[in-house]
Amino acid sequence: MRVVTIKVNDDINEVAEEMIRLGIARSKNEAFNIMIRKGLNEVKRIVDKRKKVNELVERWQREGLPIELPNSNKIIADRE
Repeated sequence: MRVVTIKVNDDINEVAEEMIRLGIARSKNEAFNIMIRKGLNEVKRIVDKRKKVNELVERWQREGLPIELPNSNKIIADRE
């Protein structure tokens, strides 16, 4: 485990304090970790998506765009 110092918005701090008052967390540290864990999967999904986009862009910059791009008729037909 690592120690980091962060600044948080007032609303995030208020949620952490409410979590302590309600017995959901024993400390602000635990409250912040709970909040982070709850959102971690969503953030990982966003990061993975961005990495895939970056990989495609880098590949297309190296190799060029695929030769056969679908036209609008093909895209419409695929949706039906």
